[in-house]
Amino acid sequence: MLSWFRAQMKDHGLLPATQLLSQVVRYRIPVVLGNRFLPAKLECPCCGWQGRRFLDYIELGYRVPNAACPGCDSHARHRAFYLWLKNDFELETKDGRALLFAPERALAPLWEAGRELSVIRTDIEPSRGVDLLADIMSLPFVDESLDLIWCHHVLEQVSDDRVAMRELYRVLKAEGEFLVSAGLTGRKSTEEFGRSNKALSGNRRLYGDDFSKRLEAAGFKVETIIYELNAEDSARYGIQPVTLYRCMRAH
Repeated sequence: MLSWFRAQMKDHGLLPATQLLSQVVRYRIPVVLGNRFLPAKLECPCCGWQGRRFLDYIELGYRVPNAACPGCDSHARHRAFYLWLKNDFELETKDGRALLFAPERALAPLWEAGRELSVIRTDIEPSRGVDLLADIMSLPFVDESLDLIWCHHVLEQVSDDRVAMRELYRVLKAEGEFLVSAGLTGRKSTEEFGRSNKALSGNRRLYGDDFSKRLEAAGFKVETIIYELNAEDSARYGIQPVTLYRCMRAH
């Protein structure tokens, strides 16, 4: 918690960080008590945690109730992607070289289970314990050298996402797969901020329905996947329908 508070002070200043901390404490205490004394009705597929309620996810500009797993910090989208990667994509059967951007702790066991998959975890900062420090807009790989790329909620934080998309196209093998997701607003067009918006998790843009068009402009053939479970499992895992894109080189 102390390291988290220091990071918030660095990003927002002492007063906003203190206000944010008070919100976290206010909303977390009832959840912790409920999980301790009330019967469980939720489960996290990523780590197996069971309890009454997920923690609220709180940022300076917004709050998402019942979102984060107390065991592995997975959010609804992580839990959905875990199930899709495991059951639909059958990640454990894949082989070759895989590049993971900003690797999520909740998905780590799943990536490690692929015995024939050589996984390279990368980020622009060392805080995630990655294998490689690299900028997504200038990757240290030769052309067509990667079999699989996973890029989850990263492109909205890149200064020039079109450059990044072209770079991802460059390093992907002809028969490789690029799996990507982003925060979508449901609007027709992407909104560019022109800066990193600290109140929105550092995002530089909010994507609209034109996200797939941007991918296609970089050269990808794009398949849009909407993953959803039945009502019972959705409630059990705290999951709502999520959208991801399965991309391959168009030529």
